[in-house]
Formats: sequence, structure tokens, C-alpha cells
Amino acid sequence: MAGTLAQFLETAAFGALNDILSGFHSKNGYAVPNRFEAIIIPPTAMGKNSATPTFLQKVGMDKGPTTSRDVSLRVEGIALPGRNLATLDDTNIYGPTRSIVNGVTYAEDISVSFQASSDLTERRFFEEWQKLAFSEKTWNVGYYNDYIAQIDLYLLDREDNRRFGVKLWECFPKTIEGTDLNQGANNEIIKNTVSFSFRYWTQLDINAQAPSLTDRLITTFAGTVERQITGSIPKILNRL
Repeated sequence: MAGTLAQFLETAAFGALNDILSGFHSKNGYAVPNRFEAIIIPPTAMGKNSATPTFLQKVGMDKGPTTSRDVSLRVEGIALPGRNLATLDDTNIYGPTRSIVNGVTYAEDISVSFQASSDLTERRFFEEWQKLAFSEKTWNVGYYNDYIAQIDLYLLDREDNRRFGVKLWECFPKTIEGTDLNQGANNEIIKNTVSFSFRYWTQLDINAQAPSLTDRLITTFAGTVERQITGSIPKILNRL
């Protein structure tokens, strides 16, 4: 009897493990934090800033209000934003009070970290963005609609398919954090961290406006290769 029970438990445990492993590798398996895609869509006004044509060309914005691919690909870390329902106590009832919704609030800021290129293109990109919000010469504040933009954030599966996405509306780089320099950090890459303010976010329809098969294959392949190479740089440096 004891042997039969032990065999039954072993079989059940093995079956449960197989179910977990199958689920992990299936299309609807577990989400992992290192599979994501962040697309930073800069303000239209940045493409109209004639003072920085060379810089805009370098980051891929010289042809108009396009996504800055170079900056987006260097995103190392970002957080999915949260949302909170504001409540108040309803006392106009008999018995215990209850909470009722009287509004909605969103996460204050989101922090995004970037791997820096040798000329700090990423940092300069956001410095130029901030200049749309204020003038270093007159200290006048810019028009709100000139410096806000959007950020699209997608969660990817193991085959780099988009499985979940959110769009952050009315974003702008509120804080460009200081960059630490250290003589002893021989095998490290400089990281730039930018905090974005945004008004709200909405969930994206990952099936809407799907690109053509050719465009999707090219984009997926190029993006995957570039992310893998960029992500491996710190490990390579440690071996040198």
C-alpha cells in the first residue's frame, strides 16, 4: 500500500513538472522580464529644430517625426506603469462603511535606463528634447504640445512576438539623472537613466495595424540580433 502511494505521488509530481515545463515553453507560457520592446516616439517639434540637424540625422530623426531607433534599442530597463483607483469612504449607508471610486491616478514617473554610446548620444537626445520645454537663453517655458510625446512598451514572448503592450501618453523627460564616472570601472558600460512624466496610459491592441510579413521578419531579426549583441557587451568586457 505504501509503495503504491509513493509511486502514485511520484507519478503525479512528474506529471505536474511536465505540465509546468510544457506551459513554460508554450505560446501562452510564463512572461519573463527581459523580453520587451520600448519604442520612444519623440515630439514632432524635434524634427523642426534646425539648430541640431547633424544630431537629428545621427539618431534617425532627420526625415521627420520618426521613431529614434538607436535610442530605443539601447533601452536596458523600464517598468510597466501602474494605475490606482482613488477612493473615498461612503458613510451614507447603514452598517460598515464602504470605499467607492471617485477618480483614477497613474504612476507618477517611470524610470528608463539606457546603455550609453561613446559620445553619449542617448543623453544628448533627451537634453535636446528638454530644450523644447524651456530656453537656456531666456528661461521661457515652451508650449506643452511641443514637448510631449508617446512611448510604446511591449512585452515579448520567447520568439519576440508582441504579447502585451501599453502606450504612455503625453510623455516628456522630466529628469536626466547624473552620470557616475569611476577610474576603477574598467569593464563597465555607462548607463544613463531618464525619468519620464506622463499623463496616463492605455493598453495597445497588439493585433491592430500589423506590419507586412516581410517588414515584420526584417524588424524582428534586426531587433533581436541588436538586442542580443548589446546585452552581451558587459559580459564580453568582463572577459577582456
